[in-house]
Amino acid sequence: MKRACIDTHALVWHASKPKRLGRRALRLLREADLGRAQVLVPAIVAVELSLIREAGRRVIGPAELRALLSAQPAFCVLPLDLEQTVEFALLSSIADPFDRLVIAAARSAGVPLITADETIASSGLVPTLWD
Repeated sequence: MKRACIDTHALVWHASKPKRLGRRALRLLREADLGRAQVLVPAIVAVELSLIREAGRRVIGPAELRALLSAQPAFCVLPLDLEQTVEFALLSSIADPFDRLVIAAARSAGVPLITADETIASSGLVPTLWD
């Protein structure tokens, strides 16, 4: 079964604006919707979504995330663990701590990251899925 980790913006777009998703990202997310792929949602994504909402932006919140995860068994939360913190420490070239934690989650799980973030994609630190 295919597996991938998902970045915050990609999860938001999947839930609210799927037309903004890249071709390869959309294909994998559709496969997950059909139960043929698994999408790992790093726990830090829920924290970032909460902070984005607190800043006044309209994105899915914890209740909507919980509903999405309950309705879609192919999406599962990847808890923050020690392995991810070890990976985080190796990623000092990435300035944004949320990006570092999401990359660390994907690297520790050994899966590509669904992201449109060019800084992450061009870093070569993790394989990415988008276009």
